[in-house]
Amino acid sequence: MKVVLALDKFKGSATASELSCDVQQALSDLPGVQVVTVPVADGGDGTTAALAGSHRGQWVTIQAPAPLLSLDPVNASYYCCDDGTAFIEVAAASGLALVPEGKRDVMRATSLGTGLMMFDAIERGCHEIILGLGGSATCDGGMGIMSALGAEFLDNEYHHLYPSGASLDQITHIETRGIPSQVQDCRFTLLTDVNIPLCGETGAATVFAPQKGATPQQVTILDNGLRHLSSIIGNRIAAMPGCGAAGGIPALMMHLLQHCQLLPGAPFVLDSCGLDDALDGADLVITGEGRLDSQTLMGKAPGVVIDRARRRGIPVAAVCGAIDSALNIAMTGLQAAIAVSGTLPHEQAMDNAGTRARVAAAIRQIVLKG
Repeated sequence: MKVVLALDKFKGSATASELSCDVQQALSDLPGVQVVTVPVADGGDGTTAALAGSHRGQWVTIQAPAPLLSLDPVNASYYCCDDGTAFIEVAAASGLALVPEGKRDVMRATSLGTGLMMFDAIERGCHEIILGLGGSATCDGGMGIMSALGAEFLDNEYHHLYPSGASLDQITHIETRGIPSQVQDCRFTLLTDVNIPLCGETGAATVFAPQKGATPQQVTILDNGLRHLSSIIGNRIAAMPGCGAAGGIPALMMHLLQHCQLLPGAPFVLDSCGLDDALDGADLVITGEGRLDSQTLMGKAPGVVIDRARRRGIPVAAVCGAIDSALNIAMTGLQAAIAVSGTLPHEQAMDNAGTRARVAAAIRQIVLKG
């Protein structure tokens, strides 16, 4: 029996790698069971690790500014491949998890640290950067990243603007002469974990700024700033599905960089990690994430796994922390869906060791039932 294990992280509780290792151990004594593990990510945190597993290279760690410059700098890691490609994720230096909940300030949060990671990679000779966009603390439209890469943002009196969401509506001039040729020669691929546009009712500020600490008034200010940015970069870019990812980071990158493309993260990562080859001859596919809901089936990594397995007629089961009660499991095409933490108190549900043990036990039971 060939079982393909394609687990995403249980956010805040356990990484995909931890879960996969525990499940492999839990299934190791079952006779006749072959387990093939496929790293899973969708552009959010964990994307770099998933991609690194299938490429030769080395990890690089630098000290970078935190999302709020009032916080201590962070040690941020990216993966530098032998072929000159760098895998970087926004969450490493500009992630929401780096900001204590009581200190979240999306108006001042900046993606500057991520830009410095990218510049470091380019200085080391990387000519292609794959950037995972999920998990950001920011809503700066990419001002921070592009400032680190050499752009200058000026107001109507030619004063330099601090690269954050609070400055978006003040941008009058963008100076690009400081962007080095090696940056413009570099190829950038931006991996999105959401398909929202830059601004409006379904845009970056309206949908995600509240969870980054924005008040209703600040959401309006940020959305107006992103609308102003849209008038600068043009609607072709602003309306692209995914342009609103990570607080609109793709906006200025797509506008100012010569070789920049925007792609859905989950298919890119799963293709890079060999999901289709792993599905050859599979008898069962097991996927999962922290919460199974309608968003899972709208481009998130476990949803892509489910879709590809179903197309081949392979049974799919999901093991998750919690399952949205409004989700019609029968409509998902899943053979089984198990929530291992849904009824537990929050602290217990988020416990690392407990989550890993519950997931491993649940998947063992699924495999035993065949």
